[in-house]
Amino acid sequence: MAHALRHLIHFARGFAAALALAGFSRGLVAETPPAPEQSVHFTVFAAKPVQNLSYLPLLRGAPVKLVFYPTARSPRYEFRGAMPARFIDAATGNVFAEATIPPEIRDALLLFAPVEPAPASGLRYQVSVLDDGAARHGRGGLAMINFSGLELRGTVGPQNVILKAGLNPTLPIGRTAKIILRTSAKGRSYQAYADTVELAPAQRALLILFPPFYQGSLEVQSRLLIDEPPRAPRASK
Repeated sequence: MAHALRHLIHFARGFAAALALAGFSRGLVAETPPAPEQSVHFTVFAAKPVQNLSYLPLLRGAPVKLVFYPTARSPRYEFRGAMPARFIDAATGNVFAEATIPPEIRDALLLFAPVEPAPASGLRYQVSVLDDGAARHGRGGLAMINFSGLELRGTVGPQNVILKAGLNPTLPIGRTAKIILRTSAKGRSYQAYADTVELAPAQRALLILFPPFYQGSLEVQSRLLIDEPPRAPRASK
């Protein structure tokens, strides 16, 4: 009987310690600070404009429908809240894309690309986040994004360039520059892209290079986006 009583006391003490530990763990979870809110402006673009996509500009705001242009950045939108920013199907309310914008970026360009093969549920688009502020990409500058899957090199005006995958450093071109890019296959060099960029005094250019349209082709698809850098907000007096 005494042995059973000691066993019961040990069990009760262990059970009480477990409850105390569980309560401490819940306290740690409850005290975890929420994700900080951010305020950011952004535009969107996709090689093929996306239809019926919306986002919530505020934590408790009404959805705003995004407008995609085929050859230009969208209108400028504002988001305030915790990351990630979520983009929803306007018809169903399902989340089709998410973007986590770093806090140091105040003006972003969000590049949407469909997930392939298309999933039956879940996220339908991958979103690349680009710092689109004037400090990184100002007037008279050309930025190039290589999504082509090819190794590209050539000239931008008098400058020799080798394009890595993804975003490449901004090049100063002033008002105009001729771009010639080549790639290699089976020991031979082929022209993959050629065009001339012309800018107004306050404009800048972003050249996005996509995979060739035809399998086996080495001529990349491209979108040239020309706009003026976003203006910094005026300081309040």
